Amino acid sequence: MPVNALRTYHRLRRRLRPSRYTDADPFALVWTEPDRIRHSVLESAPPYAQWGRVVGGDWDRAREPFDERPVPRAIDQRFREGREWAETPLWDHFRAQLERFGTAWGHSSMAGFDRRCARIDRLYESMREDGYRLQSELREESYVGTPVPRFDEINVDVGREGELLWRSYGQHRLAIAKLLEIPAVPTLVHRRHAEWQAVRDALRERPPDRWPDHPDLRGGEPA
Repeated sequence: MPVNALRTYHRLRRRLRPSRYTDADPFALVWTEPDRIRHSVLESAPPYAQWGRVVGGDWDRAREPFDERPVPRAIDQRFREGREWAETPLWDHFRAQLERFGTAWGHSSMAGFDRRCARIDRLYESMREDGYRLQSELREESYVGTPVPRFDEINVDVGREGELLWRSYGQHRLAIAKLLEIPAVPTLVHRRHAEWQAVRDALRERPPDRWPDHPDLRGGEPA
């Protein structure tokens, strides 16, 4: 479905149930500093999309440190310490993915491990040389068509205190961006906690002279 049609559908839901849907454009890319994304809710997040949803409760407490996940740890050990990939946590993680799902990043056996690692090496070199590039730009260059490449950007939720919580897509890109100290990366927001949405609502009703320095409040692309 085209993004404009999805936006129209979201506005309708927001009008009917304003407490359950955000005022923000659910398909806008929110640029943020990589180090702001400190935790992950991947294991607890619903498998279906929640673009524009406002959700209360304690879901934002079910988190783990992003940098302690196997992939970010492996990337740090590979590029900062110079380890071989097989000496990093990625080896065991790749094998665990195969045992759990029968596939790991598109590979059906450990024979694909080296090919996967070679792709990460190329990604690192590309980001070191060219910075973070939008998925839409990369799709255009590779001639692979998709109506909504922005969905493949780093997906996050926003917790009650405005915490940006990684939930899916772009794990390798985010870990490399942190390591390379890239100033900002594009994210796509799914859920916002009801308490955080209340902050947005209050600021919208009474706009301050100076908006808080938060990616979900300042909007727009990086200067």
